[in-house]
Amino acid sequence: MAVDEAIAIAFSKGRVPPTLRLYRWSFPSVSIGSFQQWEPGWDDAGETLRFVRRITGGRALLHDRELTYSVVAGTRDPLFAGGIKETFYAIAEGFLAGLTRLGVDAEIYAPPRSHRIGRAQSPLCFASTSWYEITAQGKKLIGSAQRRWVNHFLQHGSFILEKSAAAGFPLSENQIGLAEMLSALPSGEEIEQAIARGFESALPVRLELESLTTEEEETAARLVKEKYGTDAWNRRRETP
Repeated sequence: MAVDEAIAIAFSKGRVPPTLRLYRWSFPSVSIGSFQQWEPGWDDAGETLRFVRRITGGRALLHDRELTYSVVAGTRDPLFAGGIKETFYAIAEGFLAGLTRLGVDAEIYAPPRSHRIGRAQSPLCFASTSWYEITAQGKKLIGSAQRRWVNHFLQHGSFILEKSAAAGFPLSENQIGLAEMLSALPSGEEIEQAIARGFESALPVRLELESLTTEEEETAARLVKEKYGTDAWNRRRETP
């Protein structure tokens, strides 16, 4: 989470180009939406799970046996112009093209415009599906959330590889994993390559593999110390 925000900060200063980041977590963890209340049961789960609050909205998401992504770009970029829904849709097209390369039959969730998506009572991200998220077999495969500023945005989310209920964290009946749709789960490198090629063909863009800059690393370290590594941040609920 700290690295994602550090990339967004660097981009806002013109230091780095638009960025797609794909990563995994070294320890089963739960990210909490910025406006989400801390649930009482999470205190007990904290012995076996790590919790961190995102700067994006949405609800609690277990990061285990999944691939996390983030996209940072400009709100006036022609690829993402038109508002939050259009941005979600453009990024979803990239993922859909990548999934097609993996042989996965998926779709972008787009109910009739007259349909109003109700907010589920569950605190879990995958309990319901929002506009332009990725579904397969009628269930949610990729969940996403976004934070927007005047000139740039950060969108990140989770691509479920295999269902997991680490440390008893509840599963949602509305979620599906990549392993359920393929005879064999591709390697992490194969999945990342398919997603990258999907983005290049769908948007279209040309991606170049880069490491974090020194500035991004230093900013991320500072954010961990001052923000993401503290109970004061992770347990508080941001005011909309």
